[in-house]
Amino acid sequence: MKSHASINRIYRLVWNAASSLWVAVAENARGSRKSGARSGVSAASGFTLNAACSAALLMLAVGAPQAWAADAANASVSAGAAGIATVGNTTTINQSSQRVAIDWTSLSTAANEALIFNQPNASAIALNRITGSSPSEFLGSLTANGQVFILNPNGVLFGAGSQVNVGGLVASTLSMSNADFMAGNHVFTGSGGSGSVVNKGTLKAAPGGYLALLAPEVRNEGVMTANLGAALLAAGNKITLNLDNGSLLGYSIDQGAINALAENKLLIQANGGQVLLSAKAMDNLTTATVNNTGVIEAKTVQNKAGRILLMGDMETGTVNLAGTLDASAPDGGDGGFVETSAAHVKVADGAKVTTLAASGNHGTWLIDPTDFTIAAGSGGLTGSGIGATTLANNLNLGNVALATNNAGGTDNGDIHVNSAVTWNAGTTLTLSAWRNININASITSQNANGKLALEYGLGAVNAGNTATYNVRAPVNLRAGNNFSTRLGSDGATDPYRVITSLGAAGSTTGTDLQGINGDPTLNYVLGADIDASDTVNWNAGAGFDTLGGVGAPGIFEGRFDGLNHKITNLFINRPGDNFVGLFGITQSTSIRNLGLVGGSITGDSFVGAIAGQGCCTNFTNVYSTAAVTGNDEVGGLVGELSQGGITDSYATGAVTGNDKVGGLVGSSLDGTITRAYSSGRVTSAGLAGGLVAEEFGAAVTTDSYWNITTSGQATSAGGTGKTSAQMMQAATFAGWDMATQGGTTAVWRIYEGQTGPLLRSFLLPITLPDTSVVFNGAQQSGAGAAGVTAASGTSLGVYNAWSTQEGYDITGGTLTIRQADSGGDFLINEAYRSAMVYLAGVVRSANTPSRPDPGALADALSAAAAEAQEQGTK
Repeated sequence: MKSHASINRIYRLVWNAASSLWVAVAENARGSRKSGARSGVSAASGFTLNAACSAALLMLAVGAPQAWAADAANASVSAGAAGIATVGNTTTINQSSQRVAIDWTSLSTAANEALIFNQPNASAIALNRITGSSPSEFLGSLTANGQVFILNPNGVLFGAGSQVNVGGLVASTLSMSNADFMAGNHVFTGSGGSGSVVNKGTLKAAPGGYLALLAPEVRNEGVMTANLGAALLAAGNKITLNLDNGSLLGYSIDQGAINALAENKLLIQANGGQVLLSAKAMDNLTTATVNNTGVIEAKTVQNKAGRILLMGDMETGTVNLAGTLDASAPDGGDGGFVETSAAHVKVADGAKVTTLAASGNHGTWLIDPTDFTIAAGSGGLTGSGIGATTLANNLNLGNVALATNNAGGTDNGDIHVNSAVTWNAGTTLTLSAWRNININASITSQNANGKLALEYGLGAVNAGNTATYNVRAPVNLRAGNNFSTRLGSDGATDPYRVITSLGAAGSTTGTDLQGINGDPTLNYVLGADIDASDTVNWNAGAGFDTLGGVGAPGIFEGRFDGLNHKITNLFINRPGDNFVGLFGITQSTSIRNLGLVGGSITGDSFVGAIAGQGCCTNFTNVYSTAAVTGNDEVGGLVGELSQGGITDSYATGAVTGNDKVGGLVGSSLDGTITRAYSSGRVTSAGLAGGLVAEEFGAAVTTDSYWNITTSGQATSAGGTGKTSAQMMQAATFAGWDMATQGGTTAVWRIYEGQTGPLLRSFLLPITLPDTSVVFNGAQQSGAGAAGVTAASGTSLGVYNAWSTQEGYDITGGTLTIRQADSGGDFLINEAYRSAMVYLAGVVRSANTPSRPDPGALADALSAAAAEAQEQGTK
């Protein structure tokens, strides 16, 4: 057996002035005592161990009393001029040049140690470069009247209880050459180290000064204060700072890092200044993250508004926002600015961002990812997005701007509103999309000064821009100048006046529906449904005065968006007038998202429910159920369509005239009709068409239909005739964006076998809660309203609940059946209706016929509809 060298050796602890640590050495090794006072720079004592230390000896060294390394003996001045002295627990640097570079073999402080920089002025900078292999751990105090840079590739920690008071501070794992430093080029580059910069203590800059933590990973878990100045957490491998006279004017991350992270977990304050958290990825295959779960404050002080910017990588980065961002102005002045930008921005449920001003203008929170979704609750957590409740709460704390871009990412740069948003403050919600805006759930401002701004297609200039905004749910706004749109990066903002009331006969105010005649060149939207029943008594029975026409007040040339609101019971009785409808003549404009329900329209020539004549006008997402009567060129929607278009629209009212009478359009001159239908009775002494009476020029009709059964017309100049049964089948409309189930974002909704196509954006989305109907017997429960199975082989089929255009987009709940008697099946062949919800029930039987109490079924549906109504309006 081979003999082994003995490990029972004797070691002792000696002070190593080079590393400023007690270390274990062989018993005959020599060391030096820790000096009570040192000045200048001395050579480090050398040590040679006779044998390598074992793990146990390393533990012994770590467990031994440790002295820290803010010691003049570990420092040497490599550029500039300074005197360095250590007395007791205090190391003082007396800097005599504006810039000094000091190389330290190690630099740390214990809890009872102090590091003091006496500098010529606030513009002076002392660069401290750590050349050893240990991280810097500051547990004591660091004080400077100027600026201090601490560069250690192994990491920098400001521990709990540490105190830093400086004019300006840079703590970084990146490096800087003396040449760049002395020349004022503040470029920090990766040094190959793997350390991070972490603050768990209290860092404070003088007013107007700065605190900057720079590394691939930077974290604040303590308190940082830089009032009237700047606090920066920047994650990357190459960072440039723009410094001037002790202030941070700007920065750039020139090269990203693998798994870059900038994070705040506690408190950062820069009132009257700015707080910046930024991270950049190395490349498209790596990530960069900015996290906030703490509090960041940059309130307005001395009329200087604060700024808070959380900036992630726009290709692969993520900003995770929780906690509080406060750029408010509680004591006067305007609110500040907050930006959270990255390829993905995830706003946690309950995150609070405020830019509210007590007496000045509110500030703005800008959210800028590549795609963005407003979802229910905290749904934003699964992707770029925000919960609707969180958004609403923050709109009560300041203006919010949601912006998307397509900066090289895979997303389209769209904004999706998928859950209803309601707020009470007089603030502005701005949706700024690189491409399209899709409003799939209602937006409601309850304040007279609450505003909605839609900016779309910002990824291209205005000319030739095909982007759009799709309003597929009601938008509810108060009357006034509270709505605007902008198309393209160079497009002008188009303001709209919000209309919420009918007005009075003869009104020209420009602030109500009838008053639009006061200026038919402006843009208007409806902010609410309007009941026009009173018009039957106006103008000695002539009713409502058509908007825009021949002579005063002139052709309507503004834009009109109903925002998915309805005008009900409009009455116009002017048989001697041409160009009659809600609008008389429209020119080079658009009419969209409008429903005309009930009422009647009567004129002579060029008569339509929505417009008598539409010249170069696009009608989109529009419908009418009004009866229309005229002489020549009479249509259920438009009398004459001239070089314009009708898309995703329909008419169901009866249309009567003498010539050129169509269910949808009387005559189409170079017009385009796409995905439209009509079903009203069409009566004419002369030329008539189920959909269009006459087409000429370059007119074209595609994917459009009329009901040959209800219209009484077998032919049409355009479109395809279908029976009533076919008009209630989704298969008939295969080319349409059609849904047969509730809760989608489709343009159309059909209740198979019960209704024709309905424009979904006008339907209130509801989910019917579970209901129970008593049939005297054992309770049976099915999986949904579409089918219920009874016990002992009895088959019950309960067909889906359905609704009309004035009702709901229904997602069905569960219907529970209680059987009539144990031995028999039963037959229900009746449809029950309650609050616009219909249940087409067919429960088939061969034995003892029975049926439920109609009142019980109606009560159950009423309760379901009432709960759904409340749910749908939240």
